[in-house]
Amino acid sequence: MNFIKNLISFYTQNTLLNTVILIAAAILCWFLWTYRKLKVMALAASIKAELKAYLKGEQKLNFALEWLMKQDFFKNTILKFIPAKIVKWVINTIFNANKETIEAK
Repeated sequence: MNFIKNLISFYTQNTLLNTVILIAAAILCWFLWTYRKLKVMALAASIKAELKAYLKGEQKLNFALEWLMKQDFFKNTILKFIPAKIVKWVINTIFNANKETIEAK
């Protein structure tokens, strides 16, 4: 109980600073949550592109990008505001990090 009183006392002494810290923490959490959703979608897009045997190299990356951007989950959330170049970079990073798993036959 004493900890809560100290916390409230500290917050009331520095309200502007603490409000900025709380807002920054909320923005950081939102960014990490959004990035995690993008990583999961990028992994699904990479697997989908790998299943297309006729695609090679850059074509797979472009197919994964197009497939990802067509998904309702991507279009109806804040993810749609992320530029295509960043999404393409994330897909490429996810593919390279999980290459052995994705290419497993």
